[in-house]
Amino acid sequence: MRRAFLLGLLFSLAVLDHSAAAPAKPAAKPAAADARTWAIVKAEDSYVMRYGASRVPDPLFAVACQPAAALLQFTVDVPAGRIKAGDGVAVSLAAGKRRMQLAATAFRGAGDRLVVEAAVTLEANVLDLFASGDQLTVSMDGTREAIPLAGAKAKLADFRRACLGAS
Repeated sequence: MRRAFLLGLLFSLAVLDHSAAAPAKPAAKPAAADARTWAIVKAEDSYVMRYGASRVPDPLFAVACQPAAALLQFTVDVPAGRIKAGDGVAVSLAAGKRRMQLAATAFRGAGDRLVVEAAVTLEANVLDLFASGDQLTVSMDGTREAIPLAGAKAKLADFRRACLGAS
């Protein structure tokens, strides 16, 4: 089932829970450093450039290409809330001066999370989004998350070559 395969790739973005937290104790340890990085993985006939913690099956954000199908797919992982499985979701991606508006659909993900995914035709100019600006801003359903692009820029040439062939 194609949908199951694509969901197995789960390239996602976690929307942080901004619920009220108890005040920190004076002797509290500093927060752990962000262990999320960009990586490229190959899965059957797809290549995935993902942003997340290593050894975690569900990255926070990812984009996958299927060269044979000329398809580029974005997936965003979000907690259950106002978005329900089956809902249409408008997703905005922005980096530097580049902007993309995507029509996405929400599906059930792992646990109580949802996966929002959108697909576009695989074109070189779409991948240019990852070379623009210092961060990728993902907006949907009243939420906004910024993802650093420094690591993506380092991987982009390899991802572009895998998706589009030698250029």
